[in-house]
Amino acid sequence: MKITPLKTNDGSASSASKLLLYGHHGAGKTTQIKNYQRAYGKGLILSGESGLSSIQDIEADYIPFSTFSAKPKMGFSFKQIVEHIQSDDFKDKKYNWIAIDSVTELSQRCFQDVVAASSRDNITYEEWNEYERLITWALKWIRDLPMHVLMTALASEEQDDNGVTNYWPSFVQKKIQKNAPALFDHVFCMLRKTSEQNGRVDVKRYLVTDEVRGWHGKARDAHRRLQPVEMVDDVTELLDRISMTEKEYAEYQRKGEAA
Repeated sequence: MKITPLKTNDGSASSASKLLLYGHHGAGKTTQIKNYQRAYGKGLILSGESGLSSIQDIEADYIPFSTFSAKPKMGFSFKQIVEHIQSDDFKDKKYNWIAIDSVTELSQRCFQDVVAASSRDNITYEEWNEYERLITWALKWIRDLPMHVLMTALASEEQDDNGVTNYWPSFVQKKIQKNAPALFDHVFCMLRKTSEQNGRVDVKRYLVTDEVRGWHGKARDAHRRLQPVEMVDDVTELLDRISMTEKEYAEYQRKGEAA
């Protein structure tokens, strides 16, 4: 049998982006779904939040989840949604991207179900292990879907032994908080800065793509096209820049210099 190797730079490697985006309340994480729809077309949102009010001005499909695997009183369980995603009906929809808003909520639902299924009064090592196994499986399963993937998370603060504040994506269990970013191609941190001048409030949002002041961003950016701090509020702009050909990037730079 003859095997012809593929090339790492010929586009045969997956062109779908896998992004974990985290930040504080109000940073603009959910709003990125608008940018995904504009950039990539039709997509599906898995929502564990109480609402999607920040994107009510667009029409996008979403499925609410209220549990991880337990029978839900309303909405669906994450496991039920996984079964739907494996169905022909889902394939027929031809979605280009999927977003989970948020994996912080998914983590909490997973932990609640593990605890509820236990007959013990105290959380044991076995329960922690089961939670870790299930949430890691869920993250990897969604990540590996053949489409663009966006997962949002709240930011959690933690001081190290030197009194330095670190910001991690918020999950139940600190081990998961620190290990989860390794599962993704890109981890961006969304920050919001508010200033006031002459009674006028100005809000600016920007993205951290590297290790900066306790934020733990990263980017699989082989050509080093991203700055550690990018003064833009659209994650798809950064993802597109990373995936540009050399010719496209040269044209991008030329237009930027002309502006």
